[in-house]
Amino acid sequence: MKVTTKSRYAIRAIYAMIALGGDKEPVSIKKISEFEDISVKYLEQLFTKLRRNKIVKSVRGTLGGYVFGRPLSEITLKDIIYAMDGPIKPVDCVETSECSKSSICSVNWVWFGLKKDIDNYLERITLQQMKNVHCGE
Repeated sequence: MKVTTKSRYAIRAIYAMIALGGDKEPVSIKKISEFEDISVKYLEQLFTKLRRNKIVKSVRGTLGGYVFGRPLSEITLKDIIYAMDGPIKPVDCVETSECSKSSICSVNWVWFGLKKDIDNYLERITLQQMKNVHCGE
């Protein structure tokens, strides 16, 4: 199990938005690109998914860019990862009942517990916490 590049870059881009004041005013993809050294084209793909999931919203115009779609305290790392890749699955059987061994599997509780712990951890980290801890507020 591995966090994908999409999710890692999306979290970096969101952090850049925080650092660049995206909770107060629009931040352009170009500024985020320069801040995190991620291509504009790739960021556009990420922000399409972030926008669809209401994590960010776009602002048009010469001073346009992206702002957060909800208060920072209501957006978690889990929201970002799920927006990029869907639910985290330590093994396939935790998200589907298609496993032919699920009724007799003696260790499926391990995988369900691991998924729950990962989700709980990611839910506890809000963008407000990232701002407070890493941006000195």
